[in-house]
Amino acid sequence: MLECPISMERAGEILSRALRRLERPEAALAWLSSAWPSIVGPSLAMHARPVRCMAGCLELAADGLGWQQQLQTMSQELCGRINRAWGARLVREVKFVSDKPMVNRPPREVDNEHTPFIRRRR
Repeated sequence: MLECPISMERAGEILSRALRRLERPEAALAWLSSAWPSIVGPSLAMHARPVRCMAGCLELAADGLGWQQQLQTMSQELCGRINRAWGARLVREVKFVSDKPMVNRPPREVDNEHTPFIRRRR
């Protein structure tokens, strides 16, 4: 097996630096969505996800009120973790938006287990 000369953490640093230069909200959200599990941990990432990140405000969708309350108590810690991973100040505040409960399934377009609704012909 070949050894990778760049560790995944180092690759993440390089990517975040490149995306910071773009100064576009969708670039920051794309990076944040991909880095989310490593920033908050796999268990929190299964129950909350970044939805929008603009002008220092991160909007999160969480699985229900319990998860939202838990994450709200951690909002300053989340800001610190995100900013450290980004390498600059990306997030000043965290807000929560309502969302349907997340299901740990892929989108229907790529889900081979999904059977679409089919009507019977009369």
